[in-house]
Formats: sequence, structure tokens, C-alpha cells
Amino acid sequence: MTQQAVFIYSEKQLNSHNEANIKQDFLIQNLKSLGVNLNAVNVPLLIIESKSFYNVKNEIAKLIKEHSIDKIYWNKEFGLDEINRDKHVHDAIKAGGSEIEIFNDQIIYEPGFLRTGQDNPFSVFTPFKRRWVENFDMKFLDIDFDYPIKDKLNFDSNVENFNFGLSATHGVDMSLWPVGEISALDRVNDFLDNRAIDYSKNRNDPILDGTSRISPYLACGIISSKRCILEGLKKNNFELSSGNIGITKWIDEIVWREFYRNIMFFIYPFKKL
Repeated sequence: MTQQAVFIYSEKQLNSHNEANIKQDFLIQNLKSLGVNLNAVNVPLLIIESKSFYNVKNEIAKLIKEHSIDKIYWNKEFGLDEINRDKHVHDAIKAGGSEIEIFNDQIIYEPGFLRTGQDNPFSVFTPFKRRWVENFDMKFLDIDFDYPIKDKLNFDSNVENFNFGLSATHGVDMSLWPVGEISALDRVNDFLDNRAIDYSKNRNDPILDGTSRISPYLACGIISSKRCILEGLKKNNFELSSGNIGITKWIDEIVWREFYRNIMFFIYPFKKL
């Protein structure tokens, strides 16, 4: 069995979304790290340039034809441009006869699943979190997986040679955010072991090192909300509402991300896939 990973890179789209220079730099360095990890299991990471989100469907259709791809996988995103992009890609793939399987890595529940007793979307976090906990099951976090080595394809990743066209104009020390999934996970566990106990009282004081500092990793998909919640529960006897108050508060903050994505799902005119 062979597999390949694809990342569609659009400098124009990133700039139109006002993505900061440092964020683009961070994304590129993590793509290179991902390429190394995927190469270890014979999965080449291809970077494909696209002028805009609207053109992605054409790039994917071309890729499917060139490499005789029979199934496509991706994770959902929740911005308006992103959901419209994915709808166009979905329709183009279906028209070509390939299979599609779509996953959620940013949220636990399917968007729109959690609703009030009147079947309305939640607009307040506390009742949303209460319903979130009521429906929670550990199987939602079943993300441990052995990655078997795939059959090698006759082409290699182009991530190291790809011209991203980025000129780093920021003056930030990037070593503050070590690259890669392992670094993200190490940072999560260091926080949970050493600073989480005081998180509830220290998180709003900017002079203290009281937060996990994993937002950049979450924002770029280097680590998932599911993995963060799983690691927090491991350190808290798998309790969501009792035990270490710092860890439960930190998990609350992760769930806030899902709350806002739920709001986005109802506000934007999503074209459901």
C-alpha cells in the first residue's frame, strides 16, 4: 500500500488573510519537520503551489490524475474561505470518481452536534462545556496509532527544495518555539508536570511563565486539541471536572476553541460536505 501527503501552499492566500510573517515562517519550518517524519515511513510530502483557495480544486484534480489516486483524506477547517475551498475540492473529487474521507482534528464533536434543550446553538460557554462533558467518551481521544512503513513510491518529497517565497522580516527568536510535533508534545507535558497546578491563578499575569505556550502549535496543526486533552486527562486521573484545578482549567481553555468553532459553524453559510 502506498500513500502520499500533500500540502497546498498559497502565499497570496496567506497574505490576504493577514497571516504574520513569523507565523508563515513557523509553518514552513514545521512542514520541513513533518516531511522528515513522513519520510521515515515512506510517505513523501508534496508541496503544491496554488494562487488562491479557489484554484485548489484544480490542483488536486491534476494530482489525482497524475498519480492515479483512488482515495483522499483531509481534516476539516472552519473559516469561510476554507469551507468553500473544501466544498469545491469535494465536488471535483467526487466528479472524478475518487473516494473521500474527512476527519475532525480541531474539535471533539461533529460541528453542530452540541445544542441547547431548545435545539439551538450555544451562545454561552458554560452550558456548552456542561453539555460537552455530559456527552464525552474517552474513545473520542483514541489517537494512538502505529504508523507502518508504506511501500516506497517512485518520487520523493519536495519540501526542502520548494520555493515558499518567504522573506523573514520578523525579529523574533524562533528558538522560543522549537519545531515539530515532538517539541509540541514535550512542551505540553512540561507544562502539565511543572506549571499546570498554578495555571488557574497565573494564566492572566503576563509577567509570569504560567501558560503552556502551545497556541502556535495548535494554530498551525502541529498538535491537536484531542492530543492536548488526552495528555491533560492522563495527568489528572482522567477527570474532567475534579482533581488538579489547573489542569481542568487548562482543558476548559482547549474546549473554548471548540466552542468558537461551533459558533463559526452556525454563523457562516457553510456548505455542508
